[in-house]
Amino acid sequence: MRGFTLVELLVVIGIIALLIAILMPALGAARSQANTIRCAANLHDIGRAMQMYANDFKGKIPRGYHYGGWYQSGHILWAEAISRYVNHPIEVADLSPARDAVLAQRFREVAIYQCPSFPNDRQPLDYVSNSWEGGGGNDGAAIVVTKIRRSSEVVFLTEGNNNRLTEVFVYHDVWDPSHLPTVGRPTFRNMPDARVLNDQRHRGRINLLYLDGHAGTKMYRDVGRADFDFTFIR
Repeated sequence: MRGFTLVELLVVIGIIALLIAILMPALGAARSQANTIRCAANLHDIGRAMQMYANDFKGKIPRGYHYGGWYQSGHILWAEAISRYVNHPIEVADLSPARDAVLAQRFREVAIYQCPSFPNDRQPLDYVSNSWEGGGGNDGAAIVVTKIRRSSEVVFLTEGNNNRLTEVFVYHDVWDPSHLPTVGRPTFRNMPDARVLNDQRHRGRINLLYLDGHAGTKMYRDVGRADFDFTFIR
């Protein structure tokens, strides 16, 4: 039996290398798409937990977050509030800002609070809440979800900007136009103020969880005030 010549072997190796070069972008795109779907599935599961929480608390869901008396008046962090509905109950009695470091350690253990396309231990909570103010004296705290018009069009949670690398969770909500992905302006220490994803982790798309509990996706450049402000007239 005749063996391969060196030239024939090099040709085979070249063909294999060419096939790998052709397939790698497709494999990368498939992996990216799979992570986008897993991220949307996380939000879908959080949506079910949100609905269970609302059923137990007369239709209310938490949105904006703060400390002390603000917390006691309804400014409860959504990720803490629904934690027992995702089988990771988290309760921190301390209502001072020091509670955030404790929460951060616990949030890192909750898989559905993490976007698989953005694994970063410095960001223990990858999603930000909609606490847009307005409408009947609403101050960004808990709302009765059944009373919200356009609940299928208004965001409850979405993916946080990569500048949310912080354990200070009062900055994990959206309540001002500057927080939107294409509007954010440089602020303190020249850091962008955008709180909503505006990078390519999902190839230009963003996952969103709406107030009626369904999850969806759209191009992040198409995300605007109408997605967050339930009093906004299109």
